[in-house]
Amino acid sequence: MSFEQTIPALDAPALAELLSETLTAPAWAVPLMIWGAPGIGKSDLVREAAAVQGYPLIDLRLSQLEPTDLRGIPLHDNGKVRWIPPDELPDESRDGPRGVLFLDEINAAPPPVAAAAYQLILDRRLGAYRLPEGWSIVAAGNRLDDRGITYVMPAPLANRFMHVELQADADAWLAWAARQGIEPVLRDFMAEQPHWLARFLPEPEVKAFPSPRSWMFADRVIKRRALPTLTGAGSSGLDETTLIHIAACVGREAAAALAEFVGSGEQEGFSVAGWLNEPGSLAQLTDVSAQMDAVRAIVAARNQGRIRSDEALKLAVELPDDRLSFSLIEQLHQIEGDRLFDEPAFSNWVSVRGAKAPVESFVAAPSAG
Repeated sequence: MSFEQTIPALDAPALAELLSETLTAPAWAVPLMIWGAPGIGKSDLVREAAAVQGYPLIDLRLSQLEPTDLRGIPLHDNGKVRWIPPDELPDESRDGPRGVLFLDEINAAPPPVAAAAYQLILDRRLGAYRLPEGWSIVAAGNRLDDRGITYVMPAPLANRFMHVELQADADAWLAWAARQGIEPVLRDFMAEQPHWLARFLPEPEVKAFPSPRSWMFADRVIKRRALPTLTGAGSSGLDETTLIHIAACVGREAAAALAEFVGSGEQEGFSVAGWLNEPGSLAQLTDVSAQMDAVRAIVAARNQGRIRSDEALKLAVELPDDRLSFSLIEQLHQIEGDRLFDEPAFSNWVSVRGAKAPVESFVAAPSAG
């Protein structure tokens, strides 16, 4: 029986929901084990879930401990021996009444260390130490065929968890990428070719491969290469050197696919990422039908989370046709609601385009949809 047949697979939103339930109801929580390929975002989702609740997170790496490290050190007291638990374990007076004990890379721990953790995971205690009632236990690890340093999880330990596998989810990554300001060209690429988000090959010779983590590194490469202090004049495009550096993060195949995507977009002169990276390029679209296509592309990119609302408003400023600029604002208002008007970029649009009419009047503009 395959790994996939033994436990359910969840995408990022479903796992986030499960984590929220686990952390907010510790009295009914079951220790949770998250499996998944390297770089897929297991640890980030756990940390984000703790941050959303405002809970502290203690990352305890069992792989770095000896079996005796978990129980603590013995202390002679009035003819008796009591054990002083390690300082890494949660302490309510120091760390607060609620939080997350995160056992990351748990299956990288040698079996004797894993065995020492049995009582902590199931009974929430270790000798005289007791885990605070409001604290939840979450663990994560790579699968056995992921080429990590892993051990087969012993059945007694495995039976102390509920198990899920995290799957790559392009839509969730795009929404996260928009919130984090990931380069638009990467968001456009992933929206068009989501199969490149995560592609792990368990061959020993494969070192760089695409994953949510390595695409984040690619974003850093692009931003770094655009800095005039590092590259002289700075560059908003993906030149040959930038693509080589990206390949060092995500692998040559993924970088080649990105290069082909960028190249085809440049040839067509039609790319939301290109418009954002090259101010004024959208204003060069003089054909009204091309501008209507541009409005559709911008609305689709915003709906899919590939661009932020302030980026869409920036493009609305650059649209040559006033009526289509109004139309784009109207459609963005349908997506964002009145919070659109709180964006500083909206005030800039009003100032630049001289728009005085309320949003209700935008219905008179020709719709691009």
